[in-house]
Amino acid sequence: MTNFQMLLIATVIYLVTCIAIGIWSSTKKVVKASDFFLAGHSFGPLILSLTMMATVFSAWFILGHQGTMWTLGFPYIAHFMHVPLLALSGAIFFPRLWAICRRNGYITPSELYGEYFGGDFIRILVVVVAVLYAIPYVALQLRGAGFVFNTLSGGEIPVVTGSIVLGIAVILYVFLGGLRATAITDTIQGILLLAAAVILAVVTLSVVGQITGKPFLEAFKEGIVAAGTPYYTLPALGQMYSWPYILSVSIVIAGINFAPPYTMIVASAKSPRIFRFQSFVVMSVIMGFMYYIFSPMVGVGGRNIISKLANPDSLTLEIVFNYMGPVSFLITSLGILAAMNSTAAGYLANTSTIFARDIYCRYINPNASPKKQVYIGRFMVLFIVVLAALFSVVFLDLLTILGSLATSFGIQMMPAMLAVTYCPKITREGVEWGIITGCVAVIFTYFIVRYPLGIHMGGWGLAINFIVCFIISSMTQKPAAKSLERTHGIWDRENFGALEAKAK
Repeated sequence: MTNFQMLLIATVIYLVTCIAIGIWSSTKKVVKASDFFLAGHSFGPLILSLTMMATVFSAWFILGHQGTMWTLGFPYIAHFMHVPLLALSGAIFFPRLWAICRRNGYITPSELYGEYFGGDFIRILVVVVAVLYAIPYVALQLRGAGFVFNTLSGGEIPVVTGSIVLGIAVILYVFLGGLRATAITDTIQGILLLAAAVILAVVTLSVVGQITGKPFLEAFKEGIVAAGTPYYTLPALGQMYSWPYILSVSIVIAGINFAPPYTMIVASAKSPRIFRFQSFVVMSVIMGFMYYIFSPMVGVGGRNIISKLANPDSLTLEIVFNYMGPVSFLITSLGILAAMNSTAAGYLANTSTIFARDIYCRYINPNASPKKQVYIGRFMVLFIVVLAALFSVVFLDLLTILGSLATSFGIQMMPAMLAVTYCPKITREGVEWGIITGCVAVIFTYFIVRYPLGIHMGGWGLAINFIVCFIISSMTQKPAAKSLERTHGIWDRENFGALEAKAK
């Protein structure tokens, strides 16, 4: 039995397990809509942290980063500054966001921003940003899975077939179990992904030693020096990956924390204390190791193993396919698929909820029962996968662009989150016009004038968003006193209240 035949069997078992978790999750009683859409606010530190980590990891991390490091070398490491920024922004915003959502019963970001600012236009804008962010990301994962199956089968399985297999599995368990099934499977997949990363790094280290006959660090250094100065120094200003681009793109990728399909997960936590562990242990230490140690070992070290690649994104798969034994091959391959599966499932579950709550319940059937809402949410899972599949086929050559655009659109929600958590002077008009002009700037600085002054399109969008937001906010009326009372101060009141109760 070949490695790939064993992988097919293991993949079937793995996907059937995910579906079984979906079936089990569907048996949980749904009394309130949040029981299905937010798993009844039941997630502890391990499940929530691994779910959020697994959702961040994607085809971009497991395939793209190593391939880009193989091509560009150490300048690309500066790109990983988004990891500590993700941890820091999570620690700053998530506990307050959790308190506001739990105190007021908000399920989706549209409900939070719509009630805080007042008016329907802001709600629609949040839904639009959610779609612009989630659909390309789901499409990327489906296409990435097809690429993995195609490469590891030696071309026997077409890309489209692999995409369909992952798509059907994700549809089934998200359709059945909602966020609960997504979180449980993401926890398993997060562990599997970590194991795969460690194995891949160890195998790379071992193979480099065998090929060069030298210790890994010595061969690593010689490979860097042989590649030339550009491989270990930042490019000059105005060039790709110079410091303005690195700084702006890092901030933009950290915008994952502000994208509506991701921030929805926050309200599913049992306690705000969980975000300390999530931010400073999982996102900083574990993800820091994965990005700053694992990626250079595989990406830069991989140059000692493979000197020529038609497609740099295939570096990881080439090492897996050509240099791993049966057990390491199985674990690593499943870990790669898990990275894509977990990201697709997370964004699929939350975006379908946003459609169900903010379109159907808001404008079509405001009196929908919790069961009806769940039914609509499940239907939207199918709808979103179909949209993502169309993107992955029709815009095949633009998927990388769309993925970069996705994070650029997601970061445009940052002023809105700042408004409800820390800055009451930001107004509805400021946020609305900031989002609109920011998204227009993103499109303009990519498709019309590419990266002016070497700054990433999302950086331009965010800068213009903030400028417009604060100018208009200074000329318009801040949210009503009732809105401010429901949000600002909740964190301090709830914490001091708990301390007072304990003292008594």
